[in-house]
Amino acid sequence: MIIKPLSQQYQADDAAIAAARVVRLVNTGATEKITIAGSVASELTILANTSVVIQKEVGAAIAATGSVLATIVAFTN
Repeated sequence: MIIKPLSQQYQADDAAIAAARVVRLVNTGATEKITIAGSVASELTILANTSVVIQKEVGAAIAATGSVLATIVAFTN
């Protein structure tokens, strides 16, 4: 997958991230569970010092600690 960054890095709970559809999350701390508050709330675990790209509903907020940073991205396969 090729990703194209479309923003600066934000805290995962920032309003700009909630307004995005595809985001890259980077966990700079210990392994952590995050919550995505869409029409159906969902959770996932991000291992320490790793990143993941997720597609979510526009408007779905992400709950995480300050060690999780997020960037709005576009992608192609």
